[in-house]
Amino acid sequence: MRPRWGRRRGGAALVAALLAALALALTLARLSGGGSTPVAILQAAAPLAVPAYAAALAVLGGLLLRPARTRPGRRPLAVVAAVTLALLGLHLSWLAPRFTDDAPRPAAGAPSLRVMTVNLEYGQGSTADVVRHARDLGVDLLVVQEATPAAQAGLERAGIDDLLPHRSGQAAPGPRGTLVYSTAPLTAVEPLPTGLRSYALTTAGLRVLGVHPAYPLSGRWAEEQQVVVDAVRAERPDLVVGDLNATLDHPSLRRLADLGLRDAAELSGAGLQPTWPTTGYLGLPVPPSFAIDHVLVGEGLTVRSTRTLPVPGSDHRALVAEVARVDVAP
Repeated sequence: MRPRWGRRRGGAALVAALLAALALALTLARLSGGGSTPVAILQAAAPLAVPAYAAALAVLGGLLLRPARTRPGRRPLAVVAAVTLALLGLHLSWLAPRFTDDAPRPAAGAPSLRVMTVNLEYGQGSTADVVRHARDLGVDLLVVQEATPAAQAGLERAGIDDLLPHRSGQAAPGPRGTLVYSTAPLTAVEPLPTGLRSYALTTAGLRVLGVHPAYPLSGRWAEEQQVVVDAVRAERPDLVVGDLNATLDHPSLRRLADLGLRDAAELSGAGLQPTWPTTGYLGLPVPPSFAIDHVLVGEGLTVRSTRTLPVPGSDHRALVAEVARVDVAP
């Protein structure tokens, strides 16, 4: 009996060690300010540390509850369990704001502005569905990434110009096109130096950045994340909208929070609200796991709601946020 118990005990300890090591790598990446590709990928996966730490704690708890003759030393196990619990608590503190609705109160009678962002994945996403979503939800501002000339033509056939008659930006082959549509005129349009085309513009009295920085595997990810941060520092926008190729666990989005921007999904308590990938990854049936599409609001705006919507043909879900002027009364 004892050899078998010993093997089981050793196997359980190994499982706990592997889970804890995986979770610790995610914790260290989340704490890091580094922007290399491997670190950026680990940072995106930081929420996965919660189930990994929880599973490690369950294994450690099982070991601690075993009879003394089949249990490893209590003190080392207790120390490891305490550290694991503390690290789990740290991750939960990072996640908690995403599940708590702490959006400021809208000003009395403030009209809603419905903002939508969608990545069409090389123009393959259903433009008819994009326009249908925009029409059904009364979207006022639409930012489209990876808009090819064919996708722009598809949007026009579906009636985008009647729905949102003011357009700026440029369609382009592959992933490089970005288009902005609005119910209100688009003025003071300025390009931002990202390879996938981003713009600063003014519409409906709001300064808006429609952005699409490089994705982490491109080698330009850290540089273009900084481009967005610098643009926010220079423009002080009311809204930042687009596929930011970053989650709230990346340091670049935390820097945007330090500059006064808040994620709409977080403000509304919508949770993780992942938008990518919808079609799996590397041939694996991976469900949407990463919230990389965002509507970020400045201090003058609040959020009434957010939601994601399917766009057949694209590997992203569309994100829609309903925003309004904030109540500045004490």
